[in-house]
Amino acid sequence: MNIFQLINEELQNVQLLIHKNFKIKAGHISDFISLDLNYLDFHLRPGIVILSNRLFGPVTERTIALAAVLQFIFLASRVHLNVIESGTGRESAPDNRFKYQYPILVGDYLYGKFFTTLCDAGIVHYLKKLAKLICTINKGGILNHKYKNREFGDKQQYYSIIRKESAELLACSAYLGADLGGAGTNAKRHLYNFGLNLGMAFGLLEKGASLKQVSQYILSAESILNQFPPGEETDCFRNLLTLLKKDNSVLQRMVI
Repeated sequence: MNIFQLINEELQNVQLLIHKNFKIKAGHISDFISLDLNYLDFHLRPGIVILSNRLFGPVTERTIALAAVLQFIFLASRVHLNVIESGTGRESAPDNRFKYQYPILVGDYLYGKFFTTLCDAGIVHYLKKLAKLICTINKGGILNHKYKNREFGDKQQYYSIIRKESAELLACSAYLGADLGGAGTNAKRHLYNFGLNLGMAFGLLEKGASLKQVSQYILSAESILNQFPPGEETDCFRNLLTLLKKDNSVLQRMVI
């Protein structure tokens, strides 16, 4: 199911930029960590940046760079958050490198690439917002590990972690994409809230939530989209929401 068919060319350019930066003197990033990514892992964050930009202006090299930046942040956070906890000491040194050292080093490298890509594209003015985003994601990761395998104190605490780890990244992708396209204040606020609701739905699905549990976020996202004129970009966003409504094994394989 090619949700982002409209922007396939732009997404290919984003992936080319990312994979160019995956090549380092020591080899390729995939030599040191396992990036088990599905369709949405590859395209969701860059796709939201590009579509949000296209709502208000043409896609430029800066758009492609910004989309790559948000993907670098996603990949770095995914690598760091998936590092397993310290072992028992029985593992051999090579095992330790692949379980602990390499993922941390690769995650740091990807965070570095987000900064250099901002500089190269001349969009370093987004640094403060993106730095705050990274702090938010890591706060969510800390809380998630703190309460792992335990009962959450309350529902709000659980949802707060989902927002920090998943939703804020999609919200920032939509907001900055719109800003780069020249959107006004109200439009950027609407796109931020759209991304936030979309991110909450995806984040909950990643935790195994049911369609009933994410329905309120889908409805809120749909309501926000209705404030924008019809067009190909909003149709793509609606296709994403339609995917969320398909509470079946195909959706689970794409999201999780």
